[in-house]
Amino acid sequence: MPKLCYIERVSETPKPIRYREFTPRAPEGSVDLEQFLPGTGPIEIDIGFGRGHSIFERAKLAPESRILGVEIKAKWAYKVDERRKRLGLDQVRIVSEDIRELLPRCGPRASVTRAFVHFPDPWWKKRHQDRFVVGEPFLDALADLLFAGGELFVQTDVEDRAIRYRDLIAAHSEFQLEGEDGFIDENPYGARSNREVRAEEDGLPIYRILARRR
Repeated sequence: MPKLCYIERVSETPKPIRYREFTPRAPEGSVDLEQFLPGTGPIEIDIGFGRGHSIFERAKLAPESRILGVEIKAKWAYKVDERRKRLGLDQVRIVSEDIRELLPRCGPRASVTRAFVHFPDPWWKKRHQDRFVVGEPFLDALADLLFAGGELFVQTDVEDRAIRYRDLIAAHSEFQLEGEDGFIDENPYGARSNREVRAEEDGLPIYRILARRR
C-alpha cells in the first residue's frame, strides 16, 4: 500500500505596504504649478488634508479649481490619491511632501488663489517647535505664490496655537487679517477636513483665521 504524502501548506503573511515607495511625490527641483496641475482654472493648495475629506468636498464644490493636496504622511497621501483616481478627479493632484520644503520650490509667482492649512503642528514639546508649519518662512514663500487678494485660511482647535498663528500673520507685511480680532466665525469654503468634522461633533471650539495677500 503506497504511503500517503502530506504537504504542509505554509500561509504567507502579506508584506506591509511601504507607502513611501508608492505615494505620489512632487517633481524634483523647481515645480511649475501651472504645468503640474492640468487645466486652466484657479489654483488652490490644500495643506495637511489627512484622510482627504477637505479634498473631496472642495473638488465637488469648486470643480473649476485646480487643487494641489500636500500631506506629509505617506499613508494618507497614497490612500487619498487612489480614491482620487477612482473618482476621476483629474483637476486634483496629491503629493506626500513637507510643505515647508516644497513651497519655496513652487512657482510661478502670484499664481495661487488660496491656500488651506488644516489643524497644523501637532507638536506639544518645546523642543519640537522648529517643526511648526506656520512660521515666517512659510508665510514668506506663500506670499510669493499668492496673487494680490489671494487667501490664506488656517484652522486649529488649540487656542494658544491659534493666537500664535494670528499674531505671526498679523505681523507679516504681506497679509491682512479678516475679522475684528483676527478670527472669523465660520468656514466660508464649505470644505471641511476630517479633524474639523470631528471637532464639530465633539463640540470643541475651532479657531479660524482668514488672511488676504495685500
